[in-house]
Amino acid sequence: MNLFFYYVNTINMKKIILSILLLLPFSINAIEKIKINNEDLSPYFDNKIKKYNYFTNEDEINIKVITSKGEIISGDGIFELKDKESTFIVSSDKYGDFIITVFKNYRETKNKGELLSLDIEGYNLNFNKDIHEYDLNILDEENLNITYELNNENTDVKVIGNGNFNNTKNVIKIVLDNEEEYTINVFKSQKVSKVENTVTKTKTMSYAKKEIVKYIIITISCTLIFLFYKLVFISKTTLNVLSNTLHK
Repeated sequence: MNLFFYYVNTINMKKIILSILLLLPFSINAIEKIKINNEDLSPYFDNKIKKYNYFTNEDEINIKVITSKGEIISGDGIFELKDKESTFIVSSDKYGDFIITVFKNYRETKNKGELLSLDIEGYNLNFNKDIHEYDLNILDEENLNITYELNNENTDVKVIGNGNFNNTKNVIKIVLDNEEEYTINVFKSQKVSKVENTVTKTKTMSYAKKEIVKYIIITISCTLIFLFYKLVFISKTTLNVLSNTLHK
């Protein structure tokens, strides 16, 4: 019976020890990290990924490999870059080859930012992304509500000069990624109220002048009447004379 319990306890102890060993962390011989000029690769190193890129403006690179104990590697060291694109291979006796493509004097570019639309509240700018300068006449606003739409949300946009407008020419600049620039020349209208004081000068005639004018009018009227009657009298007298002469 004691022997039976001995075997049972021995088997259980082995299971316990095995379970503990499975839970304990243990190292696998493999490359832990590859860096160039003390910088990470692209993508970040993972021994399951076999191909990487690296960008630099230097004439030489230093490939440094951090390995696990007992791992044999090759391909590390200092190398001169002769071409714009060079390929290096780091080999591990445990995980095989890792291929690194190095680009020299390479500028990693992103999608160029573009303005798809540009609007100013209350005004019609007639925006065209190929036209970079505009003139705009405004009223008496202190600043403008400018909205825009971009093709790339990561584009850096700076709006300069929007506010504190004077009564002459004001310039608003919209700069994309410190490169492309749009200019809006803003002219603030001046409300000029011209009040013309028109003075109507009425010359009042004196009483004496009125009487003289009245006398002149009466005289002219009487003269015309006298001439009319005289003309009628002469005409009648002439007719009577002619009539008497004919009867004789």
